[in-house]
Amino acid sequence: DDTMLKRLLTSVTAAVLTAVLVLGQIPAIKASALIFTPNATVQSDSAILMNTDINEIVYEKNADMKKMPGSLVQIMTAVIVLEECEDLSGTKLTAKEDMFEIFDQDEYPEDLRKANIEAGDSLTVEDLLYAMMLTSSVEAAYMLCDKFGDGSQDKFAEKMNAKAEQLGMTNTRFLNGTGLYSARQLTTARDMMTLLCYAMSLQRFEAIACANTYTASTATAHEKRDLWAWSHSNLMVNESSEYYCNGVHGIKTANTQEGGRCIACKGSRDGYNYLLICLDSQMQDLDGNNHFYHLEDAKNILEWAFVHLTFQEILPANTQLGEIAVNNAEENDYVIVQPTEGYSCIWCDTTDIKSVQKVFNWPEKIDAPVHAGDKVGTVVLKLSGETLAEIDVVAASDVKRSFWRYNLSEIPGFFKSKYLRNTWILGIVLSLLYIGGCIYFAFRYHEDRKKRAAARAGHLRNQSR
Repeated sequence: DDTMLKRLLTSVTAAVLTAVLVLGQIPAIKASALIFTPNATVQSDSAILMNTDINEIVYEKNADMKKMPGSLVQIMTAVIVLEECEDLSGTKLTAKEDMFEIFDQDEYPEDLRKANIEAGDSLTVEDLLYAMMLTSSVEAAYMLCDKFGDGSQDKFAEKMNAKAEQLGMTNTRFLNGTGLYSARQLTTARDMMTLLCYAMSLQRFEAIACANTYTASTATAHEKRDLWAWSHSNLMVNESSEYYCNGVHGIKTANTQEGGRCIACKGSRDGYNYLLICLDSQMQDLDGNNHFYHLEDAKNILEWAFVHLTFQEILPANTQLGEIAVNNAEENDYVIVQPTEGYSCIWCDTTDIKSVQKVFNWPEKIDAPVHAGDKVGTVVLKLSGETLAEIDVVAASDVKRSFWRYNLSEIPGFFKSKYLRNTWILGIVLSLLYIGGCIYFAFRYHEDRKKRAAARAGHLRNQSR
């Protein structure tokens, strides 16, 4: 009926407006000119580090190289579910038997991470999100994809790809929302950073993905309180682990034979906040022993960032950059110039800040009058030939124009102006026309007199006869 239609239109409109507002807040993850290098070797094939206080990339390694994300795809799974489910704690799903048959047939069963969910178990969507994000539970991910893909894993993957396109993840292709192996399921560190930034803007995502532990609300009813008490797979949050890093929050790990070890995590310390993605580190060391190179990389990169990266003012807003000569000024024949804004950025203390080059682009002279705030040029900040910023430069004060100086200066120009030249040409042409006219009419006058004189002489001769 009309009421239901109005409600539907209202819901759709609200969803669209919300998406527009949220997407407008997501930074474009592009390559930065200001990239620093950690003091430890990064083992992962691909990595990217963003400072979320200013939404700037401060480190990257092969950030656009396509890699298999493994269960990091579950970040997108969580995004779709959080956007579509209106009641996380009130919506229950039941595990189906056929789901486990699919797992048993998987090409790499050792890659599957499980959360002790069995056929017939019922859990809330909230429980399943925690299980998936903390443990990479393939059961939880499959159940969520089945529910919000209308019973089809492929339809859910279509939703994931539509969202990826909306976010501008141009180098990403999703084949499933569980993280099950597929050689064609590829992404890049930069695209995953785009996704992670968007996910962090959604209500509940950070609280779920960064929880250290969680016990399912339905655990007691199923007599699985111990089995459904999950801890985050990111050992960097575990104080008893050798990989513990103060200020790090979980988010997501992934481990696959073909895609290597991957991690997405958040780091916050002393007022600085970062998001980090590492893709494809080796599963084992040279002796064939399991090794967590992705955790080593994440810890080394974040510790380096916490210790060595700080906000630095490269160009203060009120800096006097120089002087420009002013023509026809009433008093001072120059004006001081300054930038319209300052420039600050994340800076590494192992790089000399004096290495930033300032390139000034403004004329040697300008004409009065000059008003404070008038744009007179730009200053370009460069590091190793790469442009960090281009900032407008303006006059710092007024400079009045001298009436006498201005008019005296215009005299030489007047004689050289095209207007005077055109006036002279016009005057000469008119003069020549005038002279020509005078000659013509004088000649006519003389001829007329001769004719009249001849006529009178003839008349007199006729009378004398």
